[in-house]
This record gives sequence, C-alpha cells and structure tokens, in this order.
Amino acid sequence: MAANRASAQQGLTIALIVFVMLTFILAVTTYLFFKKASDADTAMTAANADSSKAKQEMQKVAEDRAKLLGILGFPEDKAVADVETETNEAFEKKYGDFRDDQKAYLKLSDWLLGAVKSKDEALKTLQAEKLAMETGKDQALADSRNRQNELEQLLKKQEADAEAERAEFNKGREQYEELTARLQADLKKANEASDRMKLLVEEIAKGEPLVAVDQQAKYKAAKAEGQVTQLFDELRKREGMIARQNEILADLRVADKGLQDMVLAATPKDDRIDGFDGQVVSVNEVEGTLLLDVTSTQGLRTGTVFNIYNPNDPRPQIGAKKAVVEIQAIEGPNVARARVRHQSTRDPILAGDGVATSLWSPGQGFEAVFVGYVQVDRDGGQDTDDLARLVERSGGRVEPSVNPSTTLLVDAGPPRIVAGEKPAGWRPADETRRERMLKEAKRLGIRVVGIDTFLDMMGLDRSSFDTNRLRPAGRTPQPAGS
Repeated sequence: MAANRASAQQGLTIALIVFVMLTFILAVTTYLFFKKASDADTAMTAANADSSKAKQEMQKVAEDRAKLLGILGFPEDKAVADVETETNEAFEKKYGDFRDDQKAYLKLSDWLLGAVKSKDEALKTLQAEKLAMETGKDQALADSRNRQNELEQLLKKQEADAEAERAEFNKGREQYEELTARLQADLKKANEASDRMKLLVEEIAKGEPLVAVDQQAKYKAAKAEGQVTQLFDELRKREGMIARQNEILADLRVADKGLQDMVLAATPKDDRIDGFDGQVVSVNEVEGTLLLDVTSTQGLRTGTVFNIYNPNDPRPQIGAKKAVVEIQAIEGPNVARARVRHQSTRDPILAGDGVATSLWSPGQGFEAVFVGYVQVDRDGGQDTDDLARLVERSGGRVEPSVNPSTTLLVDAGPPRIVAGEKPAGWRPADETRRERMLKEAKRLGIRVVGIDTFLDMMGLDRSSFDTNRLRPAGRTPQPAGS
C-alpha cells in the first residue's frame, strides 16, 4: 500500500511540474505576443503621427503655392512648366527691353519703377519746355510780324529788280534769236558736211576688192581712216610692182606689146602663189587624210608639202593658206593621198579647195640653194643641215650654187652683230658668196625668199626647231655662246 501511495504521489509531482512548466511557457508566449502587438501599435501610432504631419506640410506647401500663383496672377491649378514657359514668353515679348540675366518679377518691378521715374522726369522736362515755348511764342509771333514786314519790303524791291531784268532779258532774247539763226545756218552746213563724209566713208568701204584677199577682212573691220591707209599701202605696193616691172622691161629692152604682157605675167607679184597645182577631191576627217587631183604626179615624192587655199582667189597670198598637208602616197598619174599636218578649225578643208606648192612642178625636181647666216633656233649656230634635211625629206635636194634648174634661193641674210663682233662661223667668203648668188638669181629670174617664208612653204615655223620636233636624235639646241 505504501508503495502504491508513493508511486501515486510521484506521478502527481511529475504532473505538477509539467503543469508549472507549461504554465510558464504559456505565460512567456503570451507576454511575447502582447509585447509584439504593443510595439506594432506604438509604431502604427508614430507612423500615423508622421503621416499627419507630412499631410499638413503638403497642405501648407499647396496653400503657399496657390497663394504664390495668385500673387503672380496665375490659376491655382497651373503647372510649374506652363508658368515658367508663360513667364519666359512674357519677359521676351512684353519686357524685351529688360536686360537683366535673372528674369525675376522683383527685379522687373524695380526696373519698371526706374523706367516710370525716368518717364516722369522726361515728362516734367517736356512740360517745362512746353511752358518755355508758350512763353516764347508771343515773342516769336512779334518777331514773325516784323520779319513779314521786312519780307514785304524785300518783295517790292525784287519785283522792281525783276522788271528791270525782264527788260534786259527781252533785249538779250533778240540777240539770242539772231545767234540761233546763225547757229542753225552753221548746223545746216555741218550736216551737209557730215552727209558728204558719210558718202565718202561709203565710197571708201567699196574699195575692199582693191586690196589683197588676205587683207580684206582687216579692211572691212577697220574704220575709214584705216581703210584709206590700207588703200594707200596697196597703191604703194602696186607702184613698186609697176616700177619693178618697168625696170625688168627696160633691162630686157622689150618693145613688142605681146612679149611685154608675157613678161609681166611671169613676174612674181609680191608674195602670191603663181597658181594652183590641183584641187582637193575628197576629205577623210576620221583618218585626217585627203585625195588630191594634180596635173601630174611625175616627179612628186612622198613628204612633199602642199598648202590648201580657198579656191575663190586664183592667186592668193602664200600666208592665206587654210591648211598644210604632206604627200603620203602616189595613187595614180594624177591622184595622190596626203595627210593633214595642221588646219584651221574655223575654216576646215573642203572638197574643191585649191592646192599649191612652190617645192615641186610636174616633171621637175625641187632644187634649193641656201645663202646667208642660216639660223632658225636660238642656239647661236647655223642650221643649214636641218633645213637641207627638210628639203630632202620633201623629195628635193640642196645645191651649193644657183643654176638655171634652181627652184628657190633661200636668203637668211647676214648675221646679227653682237657687241660689235660677228659670229665665229661667218666668214668674208660667205658674204661674197651670198652677194654673188643673189645677183645670179636675179639674172636668171629665180625666186628669192627669206627663212620665214621658206618655213611657211614647208608648213613649219621656228618653234618647230626650238622644241626639237624636227631634229635628229641626240641633237638639241644650245644657248648662244655655249
């Protein structure tokens, strides 16, 4: 029994202990729960207080904003960006003279106040000036009346002076009418003289056919005085030609009229060609070649140079050529093909144009003789060999002296004397030979030309040598004295 009682007491003790522990745990748990709830209520109370304070501040800011917008004259619901935009536009459009960097209404009001004060001061100044003007108006009116009286007196004097001048003018008008009548008579004489001068100019213009063909364009473009000068020059040339022909006739002592005409027809007339040697048959503009119809191709060789002329003038000036061509091939007894060396773009070669050369005659070879100091470039030395090669390339040959078969005598003239000395290559024997050849050419009636004319016959000029286009390889012009 005692054992059972002890066992029951022990169970109660254990149950009591467990109860006490559970009660303690429950008490702790309950305390923690309520503690957490109390802390949450405290935080909530603080948050509510902060939120209420923030709302009050926001409400105050909104009220301040609305009050400020009201002061500025804007609606309470106006956005700040719109207020800023309208403010900038107002300062730009309405207060353009306000130059302060900071666009603020306080500074604007100060500026407007200053402007009003300035206007007030200006208004006061104007009022003072107005008062002064009104005060001086009466004095000015009195002065004006005095001045008017003076002007009336002056007007009367001027009327009297005008009457005297009118009488003087009437007297001068009679003299003027007399002078006008005399001037009109002089003008009539001047007009008659002008008409005569106009008729004279027209008559001078009709002299165009009397000058050389290559000078007619220049004659047409010149004024009357220049045309008269050209006519006189032409008359002088013809006078010289007539004197030369008379001299030739006198030397030959020809009396028969028919023989005289024959001699005159054979006499070279200035620098004109003797006649055409043929004409252009066709032109190949793509290849730059043309076919020539000549009297005969006998003795004609490739390389011979022909000049192309307008066929309207049967004996044109040598310098009036429109193109230069070189024979390329003989294609028949009367037909040869030539290539164009150069031609005028304004006056191209046409079928029917006349061709002529002084370097060839049917059945006869071209012979040239060179005399004088032959120099075509600027190297200081003679260039006889270069010109001889030109002649040989054209199918001709160079002879040392003039003979009846000589075609042309090319006279380069004496050398230029520099510093009182002649070039080292020029000898007295050369001068003697030149004079002898010129006399012999005159006796035989052989044509004599200068270097430039000869080069023109060959379709060249001096620049062709200066640029070495016609020199053999290895030879170049040297400066004079080198």
